Amino acid sequence: MNDDQKWLEAAAAIEQDIIYLKAAMAESKRTGIPLGLEQDILQLNVVLGIYRTNAAAGIAFPNPDDLFCISNPSCSTAQMATATRRDYKVSPF
Repeated sequence: MNDDQKWLEAAAAIEQDIIYLKAAMAESKRTGIPLGLEQDILQLNVVLGIYRTNAAAGIAFPNPDDLFCISNPSCSTAQMATATRRDYKVSPF
């Protein structure tokens, strides 16, 4: 499988997550129990766009050892926090 296919396969998985979350949100509205998944869906749509752009641009798919996690600890915090396992390589960007 080439890098473009890997990005597109990952994008398809993200699309399935979005569909699942939208269905869960619709069900929660029906039952009257709000889940507050709008932000999660928005973030997944951003990731989906990035994956598709990477596939179209021919960007190499990262090795598992090169992956890292970015999380936003607070909506009011302007800085992003990154966490990496010690045995992971750190990304230069």
